[in-house]
Amino acid sequence: MSLQEDELVSKWLIEEGFNVRKLETQPHFRIAWGLDVFTQPPLHINLKVFRPEGREDRYVLLLGVAVSPEHKKKLSELSVEEVLKFSSKLMYRIIAVCPTCNIGLQPSPIDLQAITVARVVFRNELSENYKPRFVEHIYRLMNTFFTIVSTFNEDFPVIPPKTRTGKEPSTIL
Repeated sequence: MSLQEDELVSKWLIEEGFNVRKLETQPHFRIAWGLDVFTQPPLHINLKVFRPEGREDRYVLLLGVAVSPEHKKKLSELSVEEVLKFSSKLMYRIIAVCPTCNIGLQPSPIDLQAITVARVVFRNELSENYKPRFVEHIYRLMNTFFTIVSTFNEDFPVIPPKTRTGKEPSTIL
């Protein structure tokens, strides 16, 4: 392989039009290498791509979605059973979009504050020919973002205020 795997991943992301920068983390997050990956406006999706320390044979592609204050309020008005039912529906839909992803409802399905969706790609799989599969993993994570947003907005429609430009935001969560 002509490029090191890290450089290859960076190159692919840039070629696909993503904005990338070095991942800055807290010391207790042990990573050997990482990127903060952003979609181009008007979308505002942020993914992390990193190699964990001690598990440097792999890359983790990570999507984290925080539950908005408006949706937290709506969830707080539900019974525990209703929140669990919603969390189960959300989990099922995410798995339908990405059956090989690791999904976390943080800190728990009945106290939903954030959703994490991760996909592992092993370094020995990477080569110039792997780009289509790698990019597919990235787009699948982006589709899980839309699934999360859509599920919240289906059950708890919240119309946000107009943005400074007078336009509706492209995603609501």
